Amino acid sequence: MTDYLAGAEPFAFEGDDRGVLVLHGFTGSTQSMRYLGEALHKRFGFSVEGPCLAGHGTSPDDMEKTGYLDWLGTVEAALKRLAARKRKVFVTGLSMGGTLTLNLAARFPDLVAGIAPINGAAGILGPDLAQLITSPEAPARVPGIGSDIKAPGVTELAYAEVPVACIKQIYVLIGATADLMPKITCPTLIVQSHEDHIVPAANARRIAERISSADTRLLWLDNSYHVATLDNDKDLIVDRVGRFFAELG
Repeated sequence: MTDYLAGAEPFAFEGDDRGVLVLHGFTGSTQSMRYLGEALHKRFGFSVEGPCLAGHGTSPDDMEKTGYLDWLGTVEAALKRLAARKRKVFVTGLSMGGTLTLNLAARFPDLVAGIAPINGAAGILGPDLAQLITSPEAPARVPGIGSDIKAPGVTELAYAEVPVACIKQIYVLIGATADLMPKITCPTLIVQSHEDHIVPAANARRIAERISSADTRLLWLDNSYHVATLDNDKDLIVDRVGRFFAELG
């Protein structure tokens, strides 16, 4: 049994026959998605599952033992569990969770009825991260990237340090997902903060341009940074994502 940090545990809220999978981001935990997940259940009646990605929610030492295939394994298993017992399944995710959302939609079109990536990475990252994966002098670990939040006093439960080997794995995941994006045909709501210090806002346009969905919508957030699901626009996200999925359901 995994010994999760308090607040990082996987969660589930049982509702009706429509399922929503909510996916957290790189070095983060389910804490960043619990507000959204619980609100989608309480306000819209969805059955919601929030898995904790392999190597997350425990320690950087655990994370260092994992890579993108392990993270994909976590979300694939959760998707299949939810799809086996629900009439329709929707997926939403923050940051790398948004990348995983896109990946699932591309590879499992028969299981995913609609998606809402939130500040999802789709091939454009900041220069600091790019330098880390190319420099032979990069350290084994670097300071964490969590808590890019505009709202005062709000903190994301995320690792204080990040294994550089895992950052390299993000790039592999993003590259593989970018190649798959033209296969995405389900309705898509792209949610993006104008001011995001981790995943540049240009990623939203990249996603919109590369996917093949006939129903692609874009929601810009004016009052949040990267961890938007905990930030000033968190209720706007609940409202728009919930209504979007309900419209499809």
